[in-house]
Amino acid sequence: MLPSLSVRTLRVLAAFSVVFAASISARALSAQTTPVVETSVPFDSAGRITVITPTLVTRLHLTAPAWPVVGTFREARLYRADDNAHVLVVQRIDGAMARFALGPDAVAGLQRAVTTGVVAEGRGGDRLLGAGTGVVVSQPAGNTFVRNQTFLGLVAYGPATAALLSNSSGAAAAGGYFLAAGTSFFVAANTVKGRVVTRAQAARAAHGGTRGALTGLGIAAIAHADGGPAWGAPILAGAIGGTIAGFQQARGLSDGEAASAGFFADLGALAVLGIGGSSGVFEGKKTVVQFDANNPQYGGYTKTDNSLRGPAKAVVGAAIGAQVIGYALGPRYARRAAYNVTAGDVSVAFTGALLGGTAASSLIPESGDNTARYGVAAAGLVAGAFFADRGMVRKADRTSADGTLVQLGALAGALMGGGIAAITETGSQGTLAFASAGGILGMLAADGIIKPARDAGPLRGIMQSSARALDGRVFVSLGPVTSVRVTF
Repeated sequence: MLPSLSVRTLRVLAAFSVVFAASISARALSAQTTPVVETSVPFDSAGRITVITPTLVTRLHLTAPAWPVVGTFREARLYRADDNAHVLVVQRIDGAMARFALGPDAVAGLQRAVTTGVVAEGRGGDRLLGAGTGVVVSQPAGNTFVRNQTFLGLVAYGPATAALLSNSSGAAAAGGYFLAAGTSFFVAANTVKGRVVTRAQAARAAHGGTRGALTGLGIAAIAHADGGPAWGAPILAGAIGGTIAGFQQARGLSDGEAASAGFFADLGALAVLGIGGSSGVFEGKKTVVQFDANNPQYGGYTKTDNSLRGPAKAVVGAAIGAQVIGYALGPRYARRAAYNVTAGDVSVAFTGALLGGTAASSLIPESGDNTARYGVAAAGLVAGAFFADRGMVRKADRTSADGTLVQLGALAGALMGGGIAAITETGSQGTLAFASAGGILGMLAADGIIKPARDAGPLRGIMQSSARALDGRVFVSLGPVTSVRVTF
């Protein structure tokens, strides 16, 4: 009886053990397979900004303690788990993901800081907020920054360094050129390795480098520089200083704002030079030199001194000042316009300004006074920019590639106009008129071919991600035929 009971008891215990073990295993398996669900949470009170980039951090002036991220990163997103815990997920430059646990107070403080920053953006704040994640202030530049700086090394840093060392020897000058040109690549490559460089920074740095070199050239001319080092030092300092200043200014700027800065810097400097030239300050001082001072009957020749004199120095200095002011105030064009001014739009406006200046200068006959040609060209420059803005910029949003294509169309049209002038054996001023007319028609025709997107309103020069060609490709519609893809 007892053995039978013991066996029955053992069987019951064994069955219970199996059931208990299965229950534990099921619970463990359930715990392992149940996912942790995290829901994306917006950063702003309006519920529209779900991604924050380094550019947006700068633009919204986010700082600690509301913004806990330190160092460089690609993007940040905010998530909420099922237990109402919040996590800030940050993707770093090397691809690693950093997770910051945030309490309710920290989340509220972060959302309040973002909303305050958007409101502080001014009139375009609501549009920026309304764009949500469909708008990025400025896309990463990729290798564009390195390419631009390498080009500057070849045309600015290298030649200026060679001039700086020209008094030593020809070998030193050549070596300086190659060293400066090569160093520019590695400095730029190391810069993009540890941080995200935006397209706005790449473009503004390149613009600042080239114009800085020209500014150094103007300073050397004002100082009556004598010898290679006297010319090379200000040019090199201007190129490097302009690059650094442009890179720093473009932090937090959109592509359109950065392009507007360069546009108004160029427009201001050229307009001042034109107005100054109309007063005759750039006319060379002519002196008649006799072949034989004791025998004037033998005749002589006219010597022209084109060095800058007092009034001309003042005009060049004023042009440099206008350039600096243009850099400072230029972003307001894209920031405060009642329509969107993209980087491509600025390219179109600048092309229109140049064509307006050349077209106006062609009105002065070949025998006319050069001072009048300066003044008319300055007026045409401003008029061309104005009409391009009213007739083209305010009606559509163009990508950078669109702007480049329009510039190529203007160049092609100018070449065709020059060809017609050559065939008809037109004089120099007539050739300039034909080229200007062809350039204007070519610009309009190219813009009609690409059919840019309609203007999106005051988005501060930001190109919506829904617009085409953010990756640099332009899809050109040629009517009923197959579309052609042009890659720059």
